Amino acid sequence: MKRLVLTVLLLPLALPCAAASGAGSSRATGHISFKVHVPPVFKVLQTTPTAGGYEYRVWANMKSIVIDGKEHRLTRVGETTLFVPSSKDAIIVHGL
Repeated sequence: MKRLVLTVLLLPLALPCAAASGAGSSRATGHISFKVHVPPVFKVLQTTPTAGGYEYRVWANMKSIVIDGKEHRLTRVGETTLFVPSSKDAIIVHGL
């Protein structure tokens, strides 16, 4: 008998909880996003003087670079060779 009285007394408290949890959608969704910023990297690995300029073995994580205001497009991201023609009017100082 005590159980029946206890159940009857607690039943009004249990109904709002059941209504709150069962009345809504039965699934939950969420969204998460993040951004990764990769700074540009350009590294000269080797410099070789050639006829008419310099050949650089470089590593870069981008497809184009700007040297002395002129854009040079690389064949691929990673290690590649870049030819920069020399000018008779300019002096190029190499520092590795």
